[in-house]
Amino acid sequence: MAKPLQRFRLLGIRAQLTLWYTIVFAILILLFGTVFYVNLHMSLVSSFDDALRLRTQQIAAGIAEENGKITISDVTGGLPGIVDGDEVKGAATAGHITPARHRETHPDVVFGALVSITQPLHGASWKGTITARNGQSVRLYSAALIDNGKVFGVAQVGESLASLDTTLHSVLVEFLLIVPFVLLLSAFGSYWLATNAFAPIKRLTRAARRIKDGDLQQRVPVPLAKDEVQSLALTFNEMIERLNKAFMQQRRFAADASHELRTPVAAIRSMTDVVLAQDAAPEEYVTVLREVNNEAERLGHLITDLMALAHADEGLKLFEREPVRLDLLAADVAATTEPLAAERGITLEVDNHEPAIVMGDEARLIQVIMNLLANAITYTNAGGKVKLSVQVKHNGACLTVRDTGIGIAPEHLPHIFERFYRADPARSTGHSGLGLAIVDWVVHAHGGAISVESQVGQGTAFIVALPLADQAHI
Repeated sequence: MAKPLQRFRLLGIRAQLTLWYTIVFAILILLFGTVFYVNLHMSLVSSFDDALRLRTQQIAAGIAEENGKITISDVTGGLPGIVDGDEVKGAATAGHITPARHRETHPDVVFGALVSITQPLHGASWKGTITARNGQSVRLYSAALIDNGKVFGVAQVGESLASLDTTLHSVLVEFLLIVPFVLLLSAFGSYWLATNAFAPIKRLTRAARRIKDGDLQQRVPVPLAKDEVQSLALTFNEMIERLNKAFMQQRRFAADASHELRTPVAAIRSMTDVVLAQDAAPEEYVTVLREVNNEAERLGHLITDLMALAHADEGLKLFEREPVRLDLLAADVAATTEPLAAERGITLEVDNHEPAIVMGDEARLIQVIMNLLANAITYTNAGGKVKLSVQVKHNGACLTVRDTGIGIAPEHLPHIFERFYRADPARSTGHSGLGLAIVDWVVHAHGGAISVESQVGQGTAFIVALPLADQAHI
């Protein structure tokens, strides 16, 4: 059983549909033929019974009993095939009369078969099928002969079922001859319908092959009919659009990463080439080595950020899950960053109203706060202010970094979390442009959300919302 099913699955979809349609159609034809044959048989038998009943009534109307004698009027002239013997010639009709005096034990012999007349002798008619001596099936109808409420005999009329059997046999043979041709036509029709139904899929396949060659600007044709094929085409186009955007971002990412990696490497090489090209004092070597160390440190940070985003792209969330006091963590990071803010003449304030405990990776959360503070300090002029606050709102921890810096233009807001994106390249010297992208990844990996509010010339606020830790984990 398993092998036929396995072979069936190896067939093409069109062949499978054609086979299924043909099987279902064959079953329907079989059911229809069976019901039609049974109903036809019942209808023909019913017609036989009605004809026999009318003939019996016609014969019974010409029979009477007077003083113990049965008189028969000549009413059978219009009934073909009525004979006095016990043989049936062809499909002729035959009749027989049984006197009531034989009612006790007399089994009547008609057409060479025994027929009980007990039921007609009690006043009820009887009908049934018997087999004659020559092997033919004969349909009988028996009715009581009644005079003044007294049964004085039984009238029986029979007719051979040969004509009925011939008709049914002819119908069956014709049905069996027609069915194969009908099934063959249905198979061809099913295959044609399946072929037309899969025509849009072929067009989708051809378009996909063109796209496979690298042309992501191609789109598959969308059928007008609102069916599954249209839904597939729309979904396919949406997938291609996402792939196109992903490839463009990947190309831009690769180009930006190459540029960012090339800059410190070029700086290191330039400084070392200058020193090596001439005799220099030891102090100059120390200065160059410090600059090389700074560039190497910058290169290390860049590589670390790139590795973090690579893990994000792969769906890897290598985070620890432990209770973290976000308010205390923010205060510690602010204390670490305050010297940088003071060096640039910027006031850094911390405003923590209440404890806020979240489940997360402390190192990654430090990275979030550090990047947001560094971004705020970078884009705030001397004399400005950066405020860090942590609050508990709506069963969540809300961390806000607000500055009085230059702000972000509305056209830049949708892109600020993209990798290597800089709203003001002149102010981002020394920064990779990956900080906010990493912040966005870490926040979402913790089940949180980040939003930004900004007005040009007035400042910017980054709001991070994180779910609070369950009491069971505290």
